[in-house]
Amino acid sequence: MSSQLPSNWITQHCPTPNPARNQALDLACGKGRHSFWLAAQGWQVTAIDRDLSQTDTKTNPTINWIEADLETGHWPLGDQQFDLIIVANYLHRPLFANLRAAVRPGGTLIYETFMVGNEAIGRPRSPDFLLRRDELTDAFADWDIIAHQQGPVYTVNGDEITATKQSIVAQKPS
Repeated sequence: MSSQLPSNWITQHCPTPNPARNQALDLACGKGRHSFWLAAQGWQVTAIDRDLSQTDTKTNPTINWIEADLETGHWPLGDQQFDLIIVANYLHRPLFANLRAAVRPGGTLIYETFMVGNEAIGRPRSPDFLLRRDELTDAFADWDIIAHQQGPVYTVNGDEITATKQSIVAQKPS
């Protein structure tokens, strides 16, 4: 299991799965910190990343691990739909349309990644990997925005900025 803890944004806003609505996608899952956490909450998880070599995929064989490059222009999940999609610390804008289509009506998207301003703190620094102000709320403006925040992220004791991020929880209209 991944030793890194899941994002507070994701754990605080994740809906509870039910037997009829329990399909989750962890997009650009990295080492699987959110995949493992979602599976422990009762979600049926599909986790996708371009490189799973550093991911302990044998820890939880119920997770559907897919190794695929999301930036080739080919959406590897076809017309599959999910009740929940999470994206953390990853941005490839051409995938926004795929995400919109892959969330089942009534389903939820939880997205959290770096935004402009982060370049002064650390990586990523390229505008290609930094959201513009309000970019997520603009991209999903026709969905029900349940929660949104953007700006500096501070250490637990609040004395240091560790990143500049933008986060959204959006429900696709039924």
